[in-house]
Amino acid sequence: MGKNCSTISKALENMKTSFITTVLNEEKSIKDLLDSLSQQTQKPNQVIIIDAGSTDKTVSIVKRYSKKSFPIKLIIKKDLNRSQARNLAVSQAKHNTIVASDAGCILDENWLKRILQPFENKSINSVAGFYNVQAKTIFQKCVAPFVAVMPDKFDVEKFLPSSRSIAFKKAAWQKAGKYPENLNYCEDLIFAVNLKKNTNMVIKSSAIVYWKQSENLIQFFKQIQNYAAGDIQANYKPHLKKIYSVFLRYLAFYILPPLFIFYLFWPILKHFRYIKHPLAFLYLPVIQIVLDLAIISGVFKSLLVKIKKS
Repeated sequence: MGKNCSTISKALENMKTSFITTVLNEEKSIKDLLDSLSQQTQKPNQVIIIDAGSTDKTVSIVKRYSKKSFPIKLIIKKDLNRSQARNLAVSQAKHNTIVASDAGCILDENWLKRILQPFENKSINSVAGFYNVQAKTIFQKCVAPFVAVMPDKFDVEKFLPSSRSIAFKKAAWQKAGKYPENLNYCEDLIFAVNLKKNTNMVIKSSAIVYWKQSENLIQFFKQIQNYAAGDIQANYKPHLKKIYSVFLRYLAFYILPPLFIFYLFWPILKHFRYIKHPLAFLYLPVIQIVLDLAIISGVFKSLLVKIKKS
């Protein structure tokens, strides 16, 4: 048993990996990601960062890390959307095994080692890691259940990976059709669906990254607006049903206004157990309404994009 464990450990150590991420004006979050990358118990053999034209200090921070911490292949190419940037990063990778995360995340120190472990089985060509929310304030704790898969809701069969915690072979990336370059939002969801459908994927829930939550209602509104616009542009039917239900919901409120009062209690009943703080009685209904408005706004945002393109 000990000998086998040693062999497996050595096989992982010898596995060459390319870590990829994309950035655009991430001066507030890129440092945390790179710090956590430099502290991995097993480090990647290559780091590729695609910058889509940052106008803040992101590029200078990355260059400083490249000089002091580890070599980074920084590619600056303006006006790329997320899918184009992700595909460019994969195409520039020297190694066959790709690992990815996003700015706004902090990697657990054993993240890379754990997300690579399933590749010891040669038949596995993609691995979905998991994420925990990083919430420092009560507001962020209240936001989390609206956007993240909470641990008690985790279902291996239904779980779809996010590109904030994922690993795949180049052949799997190609088999999944690569990241859809017509999409700037929802792109990693569509890629994840295709990756899970067309490759031999393993869910590795212990390969964890910590995902920072929105700090205020404006950030949250923009996040959900972009998600909804991406769902419409991607025509992702499971999410479209939820989007249409929001419009039907408010039509019902228009017909029967008292329903809206009862509706305000719904997020409290659904999510209070995750927060258990008096402020949640205020925050949860407000966040629910802002989420609904952001979804509606996202639908119109996607329609405007279609009109401009036509």
